[in-house]
Amino acid sequence: MKLKLSACLLASLLLSNTVQATEHEQFNQALAKLSADIPAGILNHQADATKGQTLAQSRCIACHGEGMLKVMKLYPSLDGQKGAYLVKQLIEFKAGKRSNPIMQAQAMSLTEADIKDVALYYSQQPLTSLN
Repeated sequence: MKLKLSACLLASLLLSNTVQATEHEQFNQALAKLSADIPAGILNHQADATKGQTLAQSRCIACHGEGMLKVMKLYPSLDGQKGAYLVKQLIEFKAGKRSNPIMQAQAMSLTEADIKDVALYYSQQPLTSLN
C-alpha cells in the first residue's frame, strides 16, 4: 500500500513539474512575440502565481481592484489580461518608456521576478465585468 501511494505521489509530482515547465515555456514564447526587450531575468524566472497573488493583493488592488475600478473608469482591470502584455507594460513603466508617475513608481519597486509573478497571476483570473 505504501509503495503504491509513493508511486502515485511521485507520478503526481513529475506531472506537476511538467505542467509548470510547459506553462513557463508558453509564457516565454508569448514574451518572445513582443517587440520589446525582455530582460533575461524575466525569461529565466519560472513565474509563481501564488507570489503574484500576494503582490496583487498588497500593492495592485488599491487601484486595480473591483472597488476602485467602479469609481475610476480610466483605471484598467488587470483580470484576464495576457501575461506577456502585462510584463511588457510593467517593463515599459519601469524603463520610463510609458509615462505615468503612479505606475512608474510601482513598477520601479518590482523585481523582474515580481513582474512575471504578478503578470501570471492576473492572466489566470477570470475577466471582471464592471457593469
